[in-house]
Amino acid sequence: MRKTHLPPISTVTSRNSGAISPAAGEPAAQCSGFKLSDQEIREYIGKAAEVSEHDYFHMLDWSPCYASGEVTFKNGVRGIWAIQQYRAGSLKLGNGQTLYLYCPRCRADAFPPADE
Repeated sequence: MRKTHLPPISTVTSRNSGAISPAAGEPAAQCSGFKLSDQEIREYIGKAAEVSEHDYFHMLDWSPCYASGEVTFKNGVRGIWAIQQYRAGSLKLGNGQTLYLYCPRCRADAFPPADE
């Protein structure tokens, strides 16, 4: 894991909260409680570390429950974020670059308790 070095966030917008991946094949009700506040989203993006694409897809726990939306940084760069219930996430920046994220130390009521 490595630091992302992202600039401070100007605005964050949530588009989907408590959404379920089409790959889940399970009822959407299991994800209805996965909701993150704007502050929790800001904290996640600010604290999360970048992981390799391989580790994101093959090493991190996957959850069908996610939230997603948009972010604008103070330098004008925009991105589309997605955060899964088990603390994996992604950030696709306006230049086409995708950062794969993981934040085991992030805390939110919607996240399951972290292994300490």
